[in-house]
Amino acid sequence: MKEYSQCYFAFIDLLGFKEIIKIKTCSEIVEIFNEAKKQYIVNEIKEEKVEIPVIPPEDIHYYIMSDSVCIYIKDDIKSALPILISLCMSLQVRMLCLDTPILVRGSISRGDIYEDQNILFGPAMVEAYIRAEKLANVPRIIIPAQLYDEITDKIDKLMFDGITYLEQDGFYATRYIDYFCNHNSTIKYRDNVNNLIRNILNTSLDQSLREKYMYMKAWMDYLL
Repeated sequence: MKEYSQCYFAFIDLLGFKEIIKIKTCSEIVEIFNEAKKQYIVNEIKEEKVEIPVIPPEDIHYYIMSDSVCIYIKDDIKSALPILISLCMSLQVRMLCLDTPILVRGSISRGDIYEDQNILFGPAMVEAYIRAEKLANVPRIIIPAQLYDEITDKIDKLMFDGITYLEQDGFYATRYIDYFCNHNSTIKYRDNVNNLIRNILNTSLDQSLREKYMYMKAWMDYLL
């Protein structure tokens, strides 16, 4: 019998992908997806200074379709939500560090998911997709406040607070721009992102596109 699993589910869009298709070679586009599907592991230090994954890699699932990346973890796994958010933030930062930086937009939900080989569907996926498409608006991955309110573990709340902030529209968003602007590992990529922002704002006549890059510029001007 086929059944749903309850998961925390992230739906993430790579913005501007239609334009990337026009200017990049097939090999260059494959490299983008090779980076997007890298499975980063969040470790914790146990006794005797041994590092082990907070969540085993086999419990973290990735699915790529067209210009979208899905990441999901069963919701009964400890720290599933903050670890999922960490993985989303890592993806956002790594996409900014590409030769041609890519902004991403997405949302996280909680609910039913069915996955079997190349089949993926469920209410949680639909919810995350619609929220990202209709409400994320700018390059951010948003998390409904309700998911934060459901956290009961103090450590999970501390982790959540450390990697998100509450925006004016009531959604939490990942602190990826903060990380990108302040972590030593990203220093060499910042000029590239600033140049992209400047170029878009100087040339684009598309108000929706300009708003996305103005969002990035406002945060980077504030943080740098």
